[in-house]
Amino acid sequence: MSAYRLYLVIYGVGAFAANTAFTLNLVYQSQVVGLGPLQLVLVGTLMEVVCFVAQVPTGVIADLYSRRLSIIVGYALMGAGLLLWGLLPSFTAILVANAVWAVGAVCVDGAEEAWAADEIGEERIGRAFVRGGQIGQVGTLLGIVAAVGLGSLDLALPIVVGAVVTLGLVGLLAAVMPERGWAPTPAPQRTTLHSMRAQVVLGGRTVRRSAMLLGLVAGTLFIGMGSEGFDRLSQPHFLADLSLPAGLSPQVWFGVFAVVAAFGSIVVTGLLGRRIDTLAPRQVGVVLTVTQAVAAAGMIWFGLAGSFWPAVGAYLVVTLMRDATRPVLNLLMVAATTSRSRATVFSIQSQVDALGQIAGGPPAGYAGQRRSMGAGIATSGLFVVPAVVLFALVASRFARTPAGQPLTAETAETSASGAR
Repeated sequence: MSAYRLYLVIYGVGAFAANTAFTLNLVYQSQVVGLGPLQLVLVGTLMEVVCFVAQVPTGVIADLYSRRLSIIVGYALMGAGLLLWGLLPSFTAILVANAVWAVGAVCVDGAEEAWAADEIGEERIGRAFVRGGQIGQVGTLLGIVAAVGLGSLDLALPIVVGAVVTLGLVGLLAAVMPERGWAPTPAPQRTTLHSMRAQVVLGGRTVRRSAMLLGLVAGTLFIGMGSEGFDRLSQPHFLADLSLPAGLSPQVWFGVFAVVAAFGSIVVTGLLGRRIDTLAPRQVGVVLTVTQAVAAAGMIWFGLAGSFWPAVGAYLVVTLMRDATRPVLNLLMVAATTSRSRATVFSIQSQVDALGQIAGGPPAGYAGQRRSMGAGIATSGLFVVPAVVLFALVASRFARTPAGQPLTAETAETSASGAR
């Protein structure tokens, strides 16, 4: 199997497994395990803290040892965590399982994109990222349907099935995953903590020395700040502040939202896929800027909406823009890095995203508690505005690249040098 096709399989199967496991996860934790509001918050906080702490070390391991190994171990830990999560319904078990899953997730995060860029090649990676996002939405849709069907039998069953599918993906990767486009650091150079520290320093230096890369990572911080409040407060906002139409239960309405959002994301990423390989670097930056501007406006609109249908429209617009952002942002991150430090830089970016979520969640929650759920969501939208400004600056720096020149690491470095 080619690296391109395997990347699409990873994206699709991973999305299916994750959405099967997590669509009804909060219902499982509250109704089966009996967790209260504080315990539910602690579970989410632990996940972000583990992600924050583990991001850079796991990225360093991927850059020094093996991206392939990091990805396989990551999915194995994710599957093991989900299995523990579904089979042992207790608060302690869920905390432990959550930590295991989070370590696995950060092993995959960054390493997966870096592996794909090396094995597929920079000339095709843009299309792979966009196509992967589209196939991931198909997996998401199927996972939602599977979760609803399995959850009607037993709320723990979707989590266990998600674990089994994830572990099955581990077996496939161990059997067929190549790693030909990248060579690990020679053993004599990676036997001490000094080499790991040196890799982190290299990744940090790479970020600091590129104005564009610094802008992308800083923008990620504000995206993270905005995402936590939106993710945690959206459903409570519908329930507490808006009148859901009679005839369908809230669970069905939320399922309908998820399905519509998945179909919409498939269309949006498909439209991007037709143009992304031909866009000049500046235009890619403009796309990123526009998606975040619309997402910020949509969050504010959603938070301030006083009736059901305008709120639904805003909610779906935000969801679509957030789904469209990831492949475009990944493309620019690949363009601004080289193979030597790419996984570490991606991990730094993910760590910054986790930091943003940790920092942005409490203010949005406080606003929601003091005023309304909608006020908390509108606050989250305001957090995204600085990201729009930063991405606009990134796009302007890419404008220094000659028109029609391919989007590559060399392009990014040349543009960044000219900007400085």
